Amino acid sequence: MIMEFSYFTTLVREEVERRTGDCYKVRLNDVTKNNGVVLRGLTVTQDDSNISPTIYLNNYYEEYMKGRATLLNVVNDVMDTYQRNKVNQSVDMRYFLDYERVKDSVVYKLINTEKNKELLEDIPHIEFLDLSIVFQCMVAQEDIGTASILIHNVHLKLWDVSVEKLYQAAKENTQRIQKYEIKSMSEVLCEITRAENPEGVDENSEESFSDSVPMYVLSNQRRVEGAACMLYPNLVRDFAEAVGSSFYIIPSSVHELLLLPTAHLEESSEIKNMIREINDTQVSTEEILSYSLYLYDKDERKIMKL
Repeated sequence: MIMEFSYFTTLVREEVERRTGDCYKVRLNDVTKNNGVVLRGLTVTQDDSNISPTIYLNNYYEEYMKGRATLLNVVNDVMDTYQRNKVNQSVDMRYFLDYERVKDSVVYKLINTEKNKELLEDIPHIEFLDLSIVFQCMVAQEDIGTASILIHNVHLKLWDVSVEKLYQAAKENTQRIQKYEIKSMSEVLCEITRAENPEGVDENSEESFSDSVPMYVLSNQRRVEGAACMLYPNLVRDFAEAVGSSFYIIPSSVHELLLLPTAHLEESSEIKNMIREINDTQVSTEEILSYSLYLYDKDERKIMKL
């Protein structure tokens, strides 16, 4: 008998509720993520706390339906995840009512305009080619780490600030808070290999990863939503000067971009096919940035969609 997803999540919630006891509230809620992806999250909140990690149950359901996990396995893992990530304190959100207190924490990120039409009706944004620049407030607190709050239209009304003012703050803050990194593809492959097999990488490994076509990876140091680095003032201009040519910008995901100098490859149709294949087979739906190929023109000093 096939168990419905809603029934599965209800059973998980009831068992977690039984294990945690009366001092906890266990809730299910649907969360709309990037590109319209809706995930069902479970939260466990203590009476003396107003924050909780959200544990998404969709992947657990897939594992259960494939016979790779029992309901008991799922509940045990959910409980373990909660115990490792729970926060025994509350966050005072009153500061978020005052723009002067949050303005230095406002940053931007890039999302796909077409895939986020419904979301964009409710949030301030600036269109950029086939993408949209949207804004969030970074929240850093001891024992919690760093989290982000997406800024909605209601916040702008509350703060009485314009989208343009928000953008100016984010333009300064983002490159300060989320510093960029550009690494060659060979460096990145070497890092991945070293992480997977620390003993298996020698000093000649990077050379073995080298290709006749130089490619670079652009992201921020956290490698989270690093595609926004293409907006950093002067970054793309300085990179073009450094490599001595215009370059393609390949949207690998919302987290990173690939930069490919045009001096080494003039055929853009092959790259467009590669972008489609990567998005369709290697990138999760919510992490897709775009199916488009972009070009930074060194002479025109601007980014365009091809």
